[in-house]
Amino acid sequence: MTSRSLCARPRAHLGLVAILLAAVISGCARAPDSTPAAPPVEVKAVTVQPSATETYADKVGEVRGSQEVDLRARVSGILLATHFEDGSLVKEGQLLFSIDAREFRAQVASAQARLASAEANLSRARQDVERYRPLLAEEAIARQVYDNAVATQRQAEAEVSASRAALDETKLGLDYAEVRAPLTGRIGAAQAFPGSLVTAGQTVLATLSSDDPAWVYFTISEAELLDFERRTGGKALAADDPARVVTLILSDGSVYPLPGRINFSDRALDATTGTYSLRAEFPNPDHKLLPGLFARVRGTSGRLENALVVPDRAVQEQLGRYFLTVVGEDGKAELRPVELGQRFGNRQVINSGLAAGDRVVVEGLQKARPGTPLKVTPVTLEDFDRPGAGATAAAPATTTSTN
Repeated sequence: MTSRSLCARPRAHLGLVAILLAAVISGCARAPDSTPAAPPVEVKAVTVQPSATETYADKVGEVRGSQEVDLRARVSGILLATHFEDGSLVKEGQLLFSIDAREFRAQVASAQARLASAEANLSRARQDVERYRPLLAEEAIARQVYDNAVATQRQAEAEVSASRAALDETKLGLDYAEVRAPLTGRIGAAQAFPGSLVTAGQTVLATLSSDDPAWVYFTISEAELLDFERRTGGKALAADDPARVVTLILSDGSVYPLPGRINFSDRALDATTGTYSLRAEFPNPDHKLLPGLFARVRGTSGRLENALVVPDRAVQEQLGRYFLTVVGEDGKAELRPVELGQRFGNRQVINSGLAAGDRVVVEGLQKARPGTPLKVTPVTLEDFDRPGAGATAAAPATTTSTN
């Protein structure tokens, strides 16, 4: 083998290496072209349009019965029976508790006997007076005898009146041995049980609440009170004034179907909390508003013309500034700074930074980062007024900046 042929082999190897390197470099250059583009992020967006909007304020209120009474025994005795189920609805006059009435029946019988005796004495006294009257005219008896007969008759009449009053009193005791509902409402758990001794005026048997109508108590701040007085000119509202009408939003987000009306305002602000107490009355024929429930009382607070309104869940806060994610002309997410106006319920007025026709992202915000392609499903403001809508968006969303 010649030296020339030996030198040719390394050259051949070098050529093979060069070809392999070229193939690798070519493959690396084509790699980005083979990676599929990221799919667009699915979001829901509201298209904003200027409109006349009635604003409202929501206040947390507590449902109470319009009447609430503690049922107490009015006579002492042994409790024999209860005639209701705990927590049930009872009607006015319905029998609730029975107290042993044997003693009261005996007292009634005794009072009836005393009345009968008094009436017999009165009858005899009247007969004496009638018999003595003609004898007195004929001077057959002394005047003193006749006067004594008249006095005896009057005393017998007084005894009859006293006996009748005593009989009525004993009958009341007999009636009170049956404890009946003084009003229609919902009764709580029995607090006394058969066999126990109850004491007149002391033992609480149960608590009864009338929840039709239902009363809802709530408070407003001093600033809200002053604003309301400015809008009404400081005049007292008439009973049928629309400003008294309120709506009740239940804890699940549903709207109570029957409107209420403010029927009470306190005489002064609470010096401790600086709040002003109000009460609204709601019809409750189906007894769905139970005492102790909490709900939001919604009342109209004003009207805005040509307002741009978005669901409050769309608002994002970043270092004290507020932003909305909008769908850009290229279909990509765009973070836009805005100035907030009035907030009412789950809606937010935008004073600046937004234009009519802009599509504001309201769901999918976590993935809709600036520049991200979006697949938009249109929704409306009314979609967020349905029960449960916006339940997780009680406050504006907060974002954190990344550098």
